[in-house]
Amino acid sequence: MAEKKTYWYPLRVFFGRADAVIKALDEEDLERFYPSRLVEKPSPDGFRFVEEPLVRSLMFVRTDPETLRQLRAKFNGTISPYHDRVSNGPLVVPDRQMDMFRELCRLRESGLEYLGEDLPKYHTGDRVRVTEGIFKGFEGHIKRIRHDRKLIVTIEGVAAFATRFIPPSCLQKIE
Repeated sequence: MAEKKTYWYPLRVFFGRADAVIKALDEEDLERFYPSRLVEKPSPDGFRFVEEPLVRSLMFVRTDPETLRQLRAKFNGTISPYHDRVSNGPLVVPDRQMDMFRELCRLRESGLEYLGEDLPKYHTGDRVRVTEGIFKGFEGHIKRIRHDRKLIVTIEGVAAFATRFIPPSCLQKIE
């Protein structure tokens, strides 16, 4: 029997049900990614780092189209795949884009900040590649946010995120 082709699908998770969805995906042995970041929180003995979701309602699952349909039926009203306006079906995130986003989320010093849905205003400016530092190899658009030059990384059709300041000397314009 031929192995089914799998893709990364972004999902909206409603009603604070992320933990239940994560548990079910893990039980079905499906690869998933729930973007998170380490946040410093006060504690009785000073400060501690706590992992928090980057966006509470955003999760990614790697699966085939049929299993995605089954998940939608199982979690009726709890999850909803993002919609691709071109194909009129569930949005698929390319592997390269997903790999870059996952790596960016892993970098503790990234200062990653959720900017909201992937809106056209985040596509202004030149497309660049970072040539040095912890973001070396990442690609995105440069935008000034609160007087800092930041790299805007988008999951097209899903969300936009901003990194911490990147010096101009570390950027290369992509034609």
